[in-house]
Formats: sequence, structure tokens, C-alpha cells
Amino acid sequence: MNFKISQKYTMRYTNNTVLSYSIYIVLFVTMISVTEHQIAGDKSTYLAYAMKVKGFDTTGSAITQAGDGEVTIKNAAGNIIRFRIDQKDALRAYHCGIVFIVYEFSGGWIKNYRTYDINGELKGDDEFQDLAMVEYDIRNMNLLQKKFEVLNEADGNIEMNDKTDEIVYMKAYDSGKKLIMENYISSKEYWNANNVMYRP
Repeated sequence: MNFKISQKYTMRYTNNTVLSYSIYIVLFVTMISVTEHQIAGDKSTYLAYAMKVKGFDTTGSAITQAGDGEVTIKNAAGNIIRFRIDQKDALRAYHCGIVFIVYEFSGGWIKNYRTYDINGELKGDDEFQDLAMVEYDIRNMNLLQKKFEVLNEADGNIEMNDKTDEIVYMKAYDSGKKLIMENYISSKEYWNANNVMYRP
């Protein structure tokens, strides 16, 4: 291969390489733009769903999504709303027509959780006396913190038979806000609630 042929080959190779890289860059940027647009669209849809529940503030929201289609939105105050969606981003109910679960916190400790229907109205669990809201009242914070140290160390995999220690008091209400149950609960039950493990 003489010098001129070699030079032409090199230029053609260089031009093809530059062209290939340019195509890849354009495709890559396009894919990123489409992905960002899709995520932005999803976030807008999810926040619109969250606003169906009156009183849930979406300010400073962080959104995460699990593999089963469950969306979790945590706002700046630390409160959480959860709901499920299908493959088309349409709302999908939990048990008994419950669509939204809202967990309210104060200082990192859960105060209550409430369940709602697709319209954002309180909706109870038909199989549990129309249970729609549970409130928690911490009666012994020092002891609760000690119990949580044990539970956190065991990642919750330990039973705590300490209802008689009167650490946390629970009140349950139906969708009409009528009291249906009240009693002390174990620190393990409260730990589960504080880690938002409740599902209808």
C-alpha cells in the first residue's frame, strides 16, 4: 500500500469513525432525553395521585418505586403516602378497595396511619371492622428507645412481649372516625408501624 492509498484509507477510516461516534452520541443523548421525559411524566402523575388525598403535602417529595408497582412518596415533613400502579401507571387497589395509605410522623416517630379509597376518602378494611385509622401515643419514650435499640440490632426479628410495660397506646377508628379499639401494644408492633410495614 503506497502513501497516497494509505492516506486515503486513513482519512476514510477516520471519517467513518467520526461519523459512527457522532451517531452514537446523538442516539445516547436522545435516549437520555426520552428517559428523563418519561421519569418526569411519571413523577407528575404520581404527585397528582398523591394530591387526591386532602392534607398530604407534596412539598419536597422524594419518590421511590418498588418492583411490584408500589409507589412511595415521602414529603419534606417526613410523612409518607403509598399506592400501587399497574403497567400503564393507573392506580391499582390493595385489599377491600383501599388505594392510598398515609403514614404521619412527628420527630421520626409514627403518629398515625390512615387508609383511603381512589377518591381520597377514608376507606376502612371491611374484614377488620372497617378499620381506617390507627393512632399511636408514646407513653414511655425512654423505654421505647431502649426497646428500639434491641429491635434495630435484630432487624425486627425478635418478639417483644412488653404490652404490660405500657410503652405505646393505640387507638383504632373506622371510616366514620368511630373508635373501635384501644389498648397498649408491644414495642415490636410499634416498631413495625414505625417502619411502615402495614399493608391492607
